[in-house]
Amino acid sequence: MGRLNHKRGQPSNYRQSIKSNPYWDEVKKRIRLRDDFKCVECGSTIRLETHHISYYVNGQSIVGHELDHLNWLVTLCETCHDKSHSDENHKYNPKNSNKTKR
Repeated sequence: MGRLNHKRGQPSNYRQSIKSNPYWDEVKKRIRLRDDFKCVECGSTIRLETHHISYYVNGQSIVGHELDHLNWLVTLCETCHDKSHSDENHKYNPKNSNKTKR
């Protein structure tokens, strides 16, 4: 079940898998600190999520190695996170070939 296919308000399988992950907790902490604990799109300070701008760098997956690629992650609120995934031309959509790293 993809991010946009699960019921809103219920955690996806991916979200469940990172819920109690010390490595991911460190990644989130560093990204949120860098982004001043607010959404970089709208400035919201609630319902923040850490978003992968890209899952691959130079053809290699960064999943599990995010601390080496922090510029490919960004803090977004839940609403902006949903928008970034639903608009393939959004600058933070992983499918956008013109995506912008942070």
